Amino acid sequence: MEPLIIIDNVRFSYPTGENPDERTEVLKGISLTFERGELVAVLGHNGSGKSTLAKTLNAVLLPTSGTVTVAGMDTKDEEKLLDIRQHIGMVFQNPDNQIVATIVEEDVAFGLENLGVPSDEMRVRVDQALNAVGMYEYRTHAPHQLSGGQKQRVAIAGIIAMRPDCIVLDEPTAMLDPQGRREVMRTIKLLNRDYGITVILITHEMDEAAQCDRVVVIDHGEVRMDAPPEKVFSHVREMRELGLDVPQATELCDLLRQAGYDLPDDILHADQCIDALAALFSQKGIISNAGSGSN
Repeated sequence: MEPLIIIDNVRFSYPTGENPDERTEVLKGISLTFERGELVAVLGHNGSGKSTLAKTLNAVLLPTSGTVTVAGMDTKDEEKLLDIRQHIGMVFQNPDNQIVATIVEEDVAFGLENLGVPSDEMRVRVDQALNAVGMYEYRTHAPHQLSGGQKQRVAIAGIIAMRPDCIVLDEPTAMLDPQGRREVMRTIKLLNRDYGITVILITHEMDEAAQCDRVVVIDHGEVRMDAPPEKVFSHVREMRELGLDVPQATELCDLLRQAGYDLPDDILHADQCIDALAALFSQKGIISNAGSGSN
């Protein structure tokens, strides 16, 4: 893999009073690299700076100091702004704020119209994008008739149609029910796996982060952890100290380890937890009928 986004010692602050010298620093010298084809979760409590960081990636915000480079382009270069935003698409948490048309396919085409894409190519891109997120059959529906998860998938399709290298999603499932969350996560993983799109997922949902290849933890504007999810979530107490949760299966195994049971510290998912418990029962001579169909 090769670097798509390079964040080098980025600081960002905003004025906090009438005196321009009075500023609050939100990002405090962050350095990160995102490779092409990665699926990365960014975690942090409210006010940690994760959403501010996301907005620096496609020049919605410019660093106070340091540089953000996207596909070799500095986000401070105004002449490259359109190119940068074609490389990096953004999806926010409320899909209603991103839907601008009264018909699904017209909404997906909106960004392409602004780019001056010819109508024949636009038709192809819209259909491909809607197929990619599983919403083609709803192309003539009114967006207000859709569920929250379906609306978010339409918003993602609008970004995909512009063919970015990377999609940054800022808490895209925060306003959705469990079914909507599952729909969006399936879509995100499909885009990453089948289309090679780099995905940066900002989330409060630890089970979503556990499905990513890499987890970056930000606290008070600084990177505290950057590793695969198995390694990050093995630091249960450190995560708690940062005001963050861990996946439920991880938490259960941690509680059992504290009670003296020998269980791995890299468990993320329910099926891994079940397998580990079954192995522990077998080791201790406890007969388990789980999955055998007997009573």
